[in-house]
Amino acid sequence: MAQRRGLQPLLANLKRQGVKVLTALQQEISKREKELGELKATATRWGEMVGRRAGVIGAAPAPARAGKRRRRRIDWNAVLTDLPTAFNAKDVQRQTGKPIEQVYAGLSRWVKDKKVKRTANGSYQKATAAALPQPKKG
Repeated sequence: MAQRRGLQPLLANLKRQGVKVLTALQQEISKREKELGELKATATRWGEMVGRRAGVIGAAPAPARAGKRRRRRIDWNAVLTDLPTAFNAKDVQRQTGKPIEQVYAGLSRWVKDKKVKRTANGSYQKATAAALPQPKKG
């Protein structure tokens, strides 16, 4: 119990010091915000003198675009016509430049549409022109 009584003045002192630090920080923030406002007003005046729009000043610059450029969509039918009669997934990947997952998705679509037939050892063979399904008219 005696320890608790001795602890309370320490906590009160710590709280007082914390309030002082917080007050000082708030005053510093207010001072800096006022200074920033004055700098923005000066920049706006200078911008108007040199012919810049007022809205541009103080605005954050647009972030640089990071990442890869988007590629155009691939016409998978054109890819199929450019391939040899017998080919494998690596051949398709070399021709399209797409990740192997997308290549396998395209190959499975071709197999489902009966445009190609899977042969042994993971290779594929184009269906003959007579066996290709004809597009529906009308």
